[in-house]
Amino acid sequence: MADLIPYKKPYQTATQLCQKLRDQGLEIPEQLSAEKALNRISYYRLKAYFLPFQNSETKRFHSGTSFEDCYLLYHFDSELRNYFFSVIEKVEIGVRSLFDQWMTKETGNPFWYLDSSLFASNGEQIETISKLRGMFKASKEEFARHFQSKYYNEYCPFYRELPPGWVAIELMTFGNLVKLMSNVCEKQYDSLKLNRFTKKNLSVEKYKSLCSWMKTIHEVRNNCGHHSRLFNRNLAAPTAIKRILQPQAAPLVKTKPSPDKHEVDQVNRLYTAAAALQQLLIGLGYDEKMGPVISALFDKYPIALRFKPSMGFPENWREEPLFFS
Repeated sequence: MADLIPYKKPYQTATQLCQKLRDQGLEIPEQLSAEKALNRISYYRLKAYFLPFQNSETKRFHSGTSFEDCYLLYHFDSELRNYFFSVIEKVEIGVRSLFDQWMTKETGNPFWYLDSSLFASNGEQIETISKLRGMFKASKEEFARHFQSKYYNEYCPFYRELPPGWVAIELMTFGNLVKLMSNVCEKQYDSLKLNRFTKKNLSVEKYKSLCSWMKTIHEVRNNCGHHSRLFNRNLAAPTAIKRILQPQAAPLVKTKPSPDKHEVDQVNRLYTAAAALQQLLIGLGYDEKMGPVISALFDKYPIALRFKPSMGFPENWREEPLFFS
């Protein structure tokens, strides 16, 4: 606390904020439109779209930058989020259903998610089950009420009120699902045939890679769900993602900021998250290709082309068959 100072910055109106931006070098030819945008969206939400146009040290805007540039970048990101969210819906629902079906079949136990021997961390499993219990009790879904009014669970005496996996998995948050999948003990992979599951049902070579991809997709989903900046965000890097991409359209390479100056692949950006989503769409049997939709957004908002590198998109990404053919 010794280095902290009390926050005493005063409230500023949209008019005052426009003047602040002008003082930083931003061109605002249409004051009224800018003020309306600041009031509707808020300065601090738009600030994420001002930053790419500013010098990181001086906070001055690059010469010639207008409010419209920043506003269009905001709308590009908004439409991008909406599209990614629609794709994630298909992947999330598909993985939920197939994972429960596989686990139920391989274990022969409709209540497999309550079997602590399947999981590496009992603490994480119990945390997931506890959250699920609260959601199940509060659920007004017909399938939940039906189980509550007619059945009990004789498999686990500690959770007699909890339903079979195909009901439980529908009530889990996406975060709960990802944690549960990632918590399966690696010693169980062979007996549960999980690598076969991922390859057969989702076109992913290894179950461990699937769990990594799902964590990345969960991050993207959270940004979409909270309407947060997505386009140039650092994300969890999906493992083994380069194996499904062609060399000519592989992720961009960046220089590691270290004395040896080794170059490292930039696989923690939206491009590789899109690759993971696309591969899962294919595995689920969808014909949808993400490339044309994303390409059309770049065409609609040319301002976003400046920031393709920060999104991880290589210059010739349109040559990637995964997205276009």
